[in-house]
Amino acid sequence: MRKRLLCLLMAVACAAVLSSCGRKGKEEREPSPTLPPAKTEANAPEKDSLIGSRREVRIYLAGNELQMNTRETVLEPGPLYEQVTELVSQYLTTESAFHSGRKLTLYGEHPIELSNGICTVNLSGAALQMTYSDYYKTCIALATTLCELDEINFVNVLTADQSVGLDITGSLAMGSLTGHPDENLPVLWEQMEAKRTPLGDDMSLTPLNALVTIYYPLREGQGIGCENRILTFEGQTPHQLASGLLKAMGSVHRDVYGEDGLPNLSELLLHEPLTSELEDGGRLITLSFRENTEAILAERGIDLACLMGSITYTLTTFIPGIAAVCVRIGDKPITGLESRQTGAIPVLSGILKRNLFEKMLMAGTTVFFARDGKLCRCERTLDQGLVDSPRAQLGVLLAGPDEHEQMLGMTAATPPGVREDDILGIALEGETLLVNLSEGFRAEIQAFGKENETLLCYSIVNTLCANTGFKRVCFFFEGEQVESIAGEIYWGGEFFWNPGLEDNGLG
Repeated sequence: MRKRLLCLLMAVACAAVLSSCGRKGKEEREPSPTLPPAKTEANAPEKDSLIGSRREVRIYLAGNELQMNTRETVLEPGPLYEQVTELVSQYLTTESAFHSGRKLTLYGEHPIELSNGICTVNLSGAALQMTYSDYYKTCIALATTLCELDEINFVNVLTADQSVGLDITGSLAMGSLTGHPDENLPVLWEQMEAKRTPLGDDMSLTPLNALVTIYYPLREGQGIGCENRILTFEGQTPHQLASGLLKAMGSVHRDVYGEDGLPNLSELLLHEPLTSELEDGGRLITLSFRENTEAILAERGIDLACLMGSITYTLTTFIPGIAAVCVRIGDKPITGLESRQTGAIPVLSGILKRNLFEKMLMAGTTVFFARDGKLCRCERTLDQGLVDSPRAQLGVLLAGPDEHEQMLGMTAATPPGVREDDILGIALEGETLLVNLSEGFRAEIQAFGKENETLLCYSIVNTLCANTGFKRVCFFFEGEQVESIAGEIYWGGEFFWNPGLEDNGLG
């Protein structure tokens, strides 16, 4: 009897365990919208506070030793642009001691540019007092320092708005740089020297492989974007480099926007690019395009001002010594441009310089719109100083899909009546973003309907997590957490990024 009772108890226990396992498996297959329903102990933010954390990064210094010397520095929380500027300033202050006391400083009103993981640093003319090898090693060390930040993958270094040639003729292009924390600097310099055209040889016959930043016009006149490519040039003359870059611009643009993107711009040239000397220093490169070029661009919806900015940035960032660009269409130089983004752009004497287009350079941000019951990832643009701002990211999300995205079937996942003013505050608690929304926002969610509530919530959560790197989002409404709004989900917990709602085949 006792043995039979024991067997019965064991059977009940096994059934309970199996039942528990079955429930656990189902829960794992069907992710919960929130963590367990316990309200957070954090306080709702009444305004935006700095998002981020203190960062320890290494500063790499190009000394005389075979390996780089390093030291640690700490960056305080704040916008990425400010952190990068602080890091470069610390680097230059420290690095100057390694070059016979020469002081390295930044050049121009906007010496740091950030876009899509690419940072461009503009040094003052004092850097030209270095030897070619010291300059190159310093640039490598600076790039390695900046690439310590997760947000930066590539670095361009200019001096007084120009790329510096690394040979006696000033023709060897350095190109875009990556981090080399474990490399031997003299070996890297030897590899760069091997790309030089030997004295007396024809540089048009010396091929060049280089990592290059290609700038391109964004859709609907929204500004300028960029990405890096490895390019092969048949020779190293300025006109060969320029023709190769113009061809690559078309290729990159078509990769981004499809066959309606830029044509091969080098095939629209009337003749080879020409170079001449500028009175105030540096060289001018002149591009002469066919008379029907504007009509071809207009047919493809290409904004002329954004294209001119992209050409100017691409050529001056890579081709050594080029400080400005002159563009002629037919027999007429461009003497004025009109940008949807920045308005009228005066072009004195037909000369295009980088500073004319600084405000056009944009950075990418990811937002999630709705399509067919799923979230669709879309890449949009923001001012480079705002790209890591959660408020700015949500502002793009609330604006909804643009005309092109609407043609692809995307709709806003957020209610039409909410505005950026309905975001009362955003702050960080540990790895959780705290988002305080207005009572009006809550009412709009309720009116938007139960069937839209899940996508609405996760369009915000996934957008914030994708751009900030933080893991969770917690919502407040007028400073209080609520449990239910439209009735589909529980709002009182903390929300993880939910990739299960994303359609990976879209966007």
